[in-house]
Amino acid sequence: MNGAKWTDVLPRLAVGMVVYDRHYDMPAMIADFDGPMVCLTRPTGLEWRSHCASVRPATQYERRQLRAIAQLHAQRQRGTATS
Repeated sequence: MNGAKWTDVLPRLAVGMVVYDRHYDMPAMIADFDGPMVCLTRPTGLEWRSHCASVRPATQYERRQLRAIAQLHAQRQRGTATS
């Protein structure tokens, strides 16, 4: 993707926004930007970088999925998750 294309994508993205990363096939939250790269994070602590062209705003379902992961992770951290 040339410079003109990815710079068109960036204004639609913001820190704190929940997005879906097509490259990794999972939702995450934008933590930061580094040029054309988007720094992503999940509630479990997983962090990675993807090109901005591989992310899109998350659907309602994907946002719920990320919240459910956060709740499950919090339960497991407290040791109250059921097996």
